[in-house]
Amino acid sequence: MKKLKVFSILLLFLSTGAFIAYQAYTRVVQDKTPPVVTCDSEELTVSVGATDEDLLKGVTAKDKRSGDVSDTLVIESMSAFTDEGTRVITYAAVDKSMNVGRCERTLVYEDYQKPVFHMSAPLCYKVGSDINIMAGITADSVLDGSLTSNIKYSLENTVNTMTAGSYPVEFRVMDSGGSTVYLNTQIEIYDRTYAGIEVTLSDYLVYVAKGQGFDPAAYYAGADREGELSIESNVNTEEAGTYYVDYIVNGMGASGKSRLVVVVQ
Repeated sequence: MKKLKVFSILLLFLSTGAFIAYQAYTRVVQDKTPPVVTCDSEELTVSVGATDEDLLKGVTAKDKRSGDVSDTLVIESMSAFTDEGTRVITYAAVDKSMNVGRCERTLVYEDYQKPVFHMSAPLCYKVGSDINIMAGITADSVLDGSLTSNIKYSLENTVNTMTAGSYPVEFRVMDSGGSTVYLNTQIEIYDRTYAGIEVTLSDYLVYVAKGQGFDPAAYYAGADREGELSIESNVNTEEAGTYYVDYIVNGMGASGKSRLVVVVQ
């Protein structure tokens, strides 16, 4: 029994010693230190059309054991905007032991602009017609290109297509930087009096800078029948908001109308 006890104690000491030796070995041999990723500046200013190569300029990654691992650098993530056109970009690099190092810097787009909406047709429908609120609405941005699939809308009230009236509607869209823009306008259901002439415009939605001149007649493109044109506008370019210009054509026994939405900003 004494021999067995001595053997057990000896085995315990040997196991403990082997474990300690293994831990010391792994600390020396195994590489758990990530590469050091550095940027030559705290802020990078680029165009919205910048490539990954442009965004990686001035970024390097070095590791004590693997050496220069800059060829493994990737853009790991980009945050939502912290200010308009400004976000945080995170870079990552990996060494031969698969340790990952990271670095952040501020990214500024020198030519960023918020998304804008476009309308290819007025939101005006004759009584009794079927309507598709999204049919003529598109949106895009210099950052992402087309954003039409991201457009959402909300109505204050259900549109009754059997009764003439106006219904407020809000369109909204967000770009990849997190900027959301809104278009607050109206859906108009008009009586059949204006269904006899088709009136077309060169644009159905325009943005005008506050204080800028505005000529509503410049957007009239014509009608499919002859008639007298009258223009009704409530546009005030001295105050930001959404305004409307109605183009009404009265001919021999027929009338037609169309509407331009004007956003003063």
